[in-house]
Amino acid sequence: MSDPRPARPGRVVAVVQARMGSSRFPGKMMAPLAGRPLLAWVLERLKRAQRLHTLVLATTGLPRDAALVELAQSMGVATFTGSESDVLDRFSRAARQFEADTVVRVCADNPFIDGAVVDQLVDFYAASDCDYACNHLDRLGSGYADGFGAEILPAALLHRLAAECAEPRHREHVTLALWDETTPWARDCRKTCPRAPAALAFPELRFDVDEPAHLQRLQSLVDESGLTLDSPAQDCVQALRASQAGGRA
Repeated sequence: MSDPRPARPGRVVAVVQARMGSSRFPGKMMAPLAGRPLLAWVLERLKRAQRLHTLVLATTGLPRDAALVELAQSMGVATFTGSESDVLDRFSRAARQFEADTVVRVCADNPFIDGAVVDQLVDFYAASDCDYACNHLDRLGSGYADGFGAEILPAALLHRLAAECAEPRHREHVTLALWDETTPWARDCRKTCPRAPAALAFPELRFDVDEPAHLQRLQSLVDESGLTLDSPAQDCVQALRASQAGGRA
């Protein structure tokens, strides 16, 4: 695959996808964790990243998602509204509007995402000869716990995916075509992942929220351990491991 990037990473724009219409957990983005909406955790912790030029919430124009726009804007975060089902188009249009050279993709179901871990990904990408990298979960043997990092790719590659990918599942899941071995994108894309530092190398651990029970588990973890918006990823890992060890005692 020819390299579509300008001098990397250029203008780095983090795009956070969120909506209220989750089938498994409707309204989860505004569900409270320690008294603050789940989305507020994600945006506040991402604002602490130092390698991002812009942080954007990309949601839909549906009335039920107006609360997400209002919340983001109240926190000083830029917003973009687009298609609910064609998330790839939403991402591409948001990246164009905010003049991204490099796009950091964030799913808003990771309330403990760590700006420092995202910065590490941007630095890794800037120094690597790749089309795509990630550290949000254990891929390519990276060993990361699930829920602290992100995905990164050149905006030009994102725009090409948006222009050429036709399958609905590739439109819904923004980077899926890069992993689907039936596509030329997966065969040609140079994918790599940084190795997790020892403090985060627990791939069996998950901090994402897909269902109400996952949020209840994280709320219990916060209550037990005192984790806050300021807690770094390694503290979250230590707290969950200690909680699990206590449960086995």
